Amino acid sequence: MGKKHLLFAIVMVMFLLCTCIMSAGSASAKTFTISALTAWPKSAFESQQFLKFLENVQREADKRYPGELKMVYKGAGEVIRNREQVEACRSGLIDMVYTAGSYYTSILPEIDTMSLTTMRPWEEREAGVFDYLDSLHRKKANTHMLGRTGTGSFFHLFLSKPIEKVADLKGRKIRCSPTTIPFMKAVGAVPIGMPPPDIYTAMERGVVDGYILPPGTIRDFGLVPVSKYIVFPGFYEPCQFVLINLDVWNKLPKHLQNLLTEETKKFARFNIENQQKQLKSELAKFKKEGMTFITLEGEEGKKFKKMANDALYQVVLKKAPVVAKKIREMITKK
Repeated sequence: MGKKHLLFAIVMVMFLLCTCIMSAGSASAKTFTISALTAWPKSAFESQQFLKFLENVQREADKRYPGELKMVYKGAGEVIRNREQVEACRSGLIDMVYTAGSYYTSILPEIDTMSLTTMRPWEEREAGVFDYLDSLHRKKANTHMLGRTGTGSFFHLFLSKPIEKVADLKGRKIRCSPTTIPFMKAVGAVPIGMPPPDIYTAMERGVVDGYILPPGTIRDFGLVPVSKYIVFPGFYEPCQFVLINLDVWNKLPKHLQNLLTEETKKFARFNIENQQKQLKSELAKFKKEGMTFITLEGEEGKKFKKMANDALYQVVLKKAPVVAKKIREMITKK
């Protein structure tokens, strides 16, 4: 055999060998499918933000690890009720959830303490808050906490009739979530529980005199026409978390875990940025649409905020005194 023929044979053998290795690698690469739910309807701003996150994860996975990861959005409350989603994630019925801490206090009552945070999510990571919360989720919810996304906004009180001071809330019927009930009781209001879609009719018929929600969400429920007044200051930061079933997480190869972690960190930043833009836009629209802004000034404002924080903290302290105290200390900037 001549040198040319020998060289050609060697090149062909190397080519075939490389092809076989690549084929074997492709054949052995497993596709990990992660199914996800949101606590809010798909059309809601929060869910739209999460869908962008899923798209970003999928795009990066396809680029860096083709065929290894598939993110599938399954829906929201129509699939599993929002207060049952974390339990479904714990049991493995669903792989991932994007939810609010207030929706799974039955599993982690101490998570409500995070509504009092004075930090951004990336600051919490640096301060060790993330690691501590993740250990709680692993132990109590069989989930890995990929991250807290943050909103940078607060809950506000919306009313059908004005107030001038905190005492004016006495006897007012206010729609509340479980998290805000203690606060409304503390100011002498009458807390009434109902899902957000029912608030419009309740306000229209006078069943309630007001409700508590983040400003960025009320348009999703068509509440602007029945919301005559918004009260400042706001209180309690809506805390949203991306959780993944711990067994699913542990089965993922390290490079896919790293990818999900990286993208969740990015999600926290772009979510806050977009939430802030949306909040600014919504507040401007509220004014144009005739909503009146009530600001409790000076001591009244401080009293309002302190009563809110104390009411929530005392409830959580009773349920989980040691853990709640530790979280409060960690999330309070010195």
